[in-house]
Amino acid sequence: MHDEPQVARDDVIKGTDDDAIISKLSAVNLGYLDDPFVKHFVKRPSRRPPLINRGSYLRTRSLDTFTEQFIKTSVITQSASTHSPTTTATTTTPAAVAGIKKQIVSLGCGSDTRYFKFKANGLSVHKYFEIDFPESTAKKAAVIKKNKAFTDIIGDPDLKLGLGGTEIYSKDYCLLSGDLREFTESIVPKLKAQGFDTSLPTLFLSECVLIYIQPGDSDAIVNWVGTNMDASLFVVYEQINPADAFGAMMLRNLRARQIELPGIHAYPSLKSQEERFTSRGWQAAQAVNMNRLHESLSEQEMKRISSLEIFDEVEEWQLLADHYCVAWAYQAKPQQSEPHRAQLIHLLANAVTL
Repeated sequence: MHDEPQVARDDVIKGTDDDAIISKLSAVNLGYLDDPFVKHFVKRPSRRPPLINRGSYLRTRSLDTFTEQFIKTSVITQSASTHSPTTTATTTTPAAVAGIKKQIVSLGCGSDTRYFKFKANGLSVHKYFEIDFPESTAKKAAVIKKNKAFTDIIGDPDLKLGLGGTEIYSKDYCLLSGDLREFTESIVPKLKAQGFDTSLPTLFLSECVLIYIQPGDSDAIVNWVGTNMDASLFVVYEQINPADAFGAMMLRNLRARQIELPGIHAYPSLKSQEERFTSRGWQAAQAVNMNRLHESLSEQEMKRISSLEIFDEVEEWQLLADHYCVAWAYQAKPQQSEPHRAQLIHLLANAVTL
């Protein structure tokens, strides 16, 4: 059982999802993002300042890009190709591309709509799992169950609610309730009970989630994934650089809202974000700040978002973007066939190409 101060902190963390989804809807309504599902989670829409809109846009776009690339990337098998057995491909004729089952696990999913948005556009995986506190999943399950827009996308007549309406079970989508601080003893058994397969390539998403729990608890998740999954990709979005003037101010502002970031001092830099994985045996890791991702936008895309609203806070944006990052890592265990492992590595690496 968690003590009362911990329960209060958990309630504050749950509230951050409300703020994030309102900001996301603001970006959607202004044309930064295309997502018809977000509106169902917001009772009182509010237009956010340009700085927040751009941040919500870039955060969502970056994780969407990696997720889309993970879903789309395929490999060529020996039987489907006349080339070397280690040949890999992302763009070949459909007949030559061997489909491979994949999974996605969204940690601390909140009101995230990624599963619905992608499936509505014809992109899906074998199984998509979402995990959050029971209070959060109960709200999400209620919204999903009462809106045909969601149930039509799930498309499973056998869709079921479980655990007092806090969970959803369907053929390719599962919403599970639980505490990530009890990942190995509580969450993993729930995942496996719903068909989670450790042999399938799996993307784990943490969007401002791991930073809210103690480093020992977040490390336990990273360790379990790296040890037990045959092939996995881990993508993290969170704050960094707490020690400089802007970072200290950022933390003070969060504390004024009773928000603490227990993980920020354990992984305060891009290098330490990478070492979170490489020190635990992950094959490759990279972390970039949001300025780098902003600069990677095409000229056409920059022109498009610049036309949406006046954006004068360039210096403030650069400071803010320097204090958020996306980090990713991947690993593939030795397989019975080394060429097969090479194909899995190719799949994972291609998913995080900037």
